[in-house]
Amino acid sequence: MDEKINNKPLNERECAVLSALVYEYIITGKPVGSRSFVQKYSFSISPATMRNTMYDLECMGYLKQPHTSAGRVPTDKGYRFYVDSLLDTYEFIMNEKVKVKEELLKKEVQLDKMFSSVSRMLSLVSAYAGVVLTPKPDFTVVKHIELIHLNNDEILFILVTRTGIVFNKRISVSTRINQDELYKLSNFLTAELSGYSLFEIKQDILEKLRSSYTQDFKIDMAVDIAELAITDEGESELFIDGVENLLHIPEMIEANRLKGLLHLIEEKRVLRDIMEGTLTREGISTLIGEEIDDSDVSGCSIVTSTYKIGNKKVGVLGIIGPTRMDYEKVVPLVDYTGKVVSDLLTKMSK
Repeated sequence: MDEKINNKPLNERECAVLSALVYEYIITGKPVGSRSFVQKYSFSISPATMRNTMYDLECMGYLKQPHTSAGRVPTDKGYRFYVDSLLDTYEFIMNEKVKVKEELLKKEVQLDKMFSSVSRMLSLVSAYAGVVLTPKPDFTVVKHIELIHLNNDEILFILVTRTGIVFNKRISVSTRINQDELYKLSNFLTAELSGYSLFEIKQDILEKLRSSYTQDFKIDMAVDIAELAITDEGESELFIDGVENLLHIPEMIEANRLKGLLHLIEEKRVLRDIMEGTLTREGISTLIGEEIDDSDVSGCSIVTSTYKIGNKKVGVLGIIGPTRMDYEKVVPLVDYTGKVVSDLLTKMSK
């Protein structure tokens, strides 16, 4: 293919034809022929001119022809053009906004259930698969700490965050300590660590406490317990809902695409890495087909949005579907949901 043709900018007609053709293929799932396409979209050109325009778009890599006698379908590059043209113009209809907010507000005080609810809601509204990568515990801010005596050498460490997440961990101790003493140490740790994130506590707060109370054995024990309890709290959870929706889409159950889809869903580490890779970006991100950096994934698109606590990006949510995804609906749905979750988390963390 001629490199100059492949890289030349699209003219006004080519832009209009490409946008309409991608939309038509998303709606119908059938290759688009020139004659019916001209009539349906009232282009003021002949079918022959339309065929030439489609051929030019094919030469530039935006379209392909699955069979010699068939019409054209978009390539990943064609979908990318279409999605980029949507980003400045999309709108999210009000009744869908209400549906999103009502579903999330029900779970406002139960954060773990809220994330599960978000992935389910994204799946229900989009008819694809919804996915949420939760904040890493390091981002959460401590509200309360409780130490509970279990037996002679075990203590239960309970940490409650401002956003309602509860961590608990059994800690073995070498010295016996009764519950009354543990209450005092619980109050001490709550007073000293409340208002700090786990990241800040790990970085230097515990070390500062240790150096400030060098002569107090019990407080030194409390600091040791806290350090043991929060050391391993660093992994985000991944919620996925609606995979069965994708199995009802004809092109997704083709052998090569189904294998890629199942790889993406079953190997959560792969999907987690992909989602975490978008965490550095602001707002909406779209990964279309080969843009997903994994050779085993084929024929899928992922639309994601970061969400925040205050001004800090802490997690990612999104939708997984075929490259023939209804981007006009999915992009604003994901964008709006990200903003609602950000508002709720910011409110809950105060």
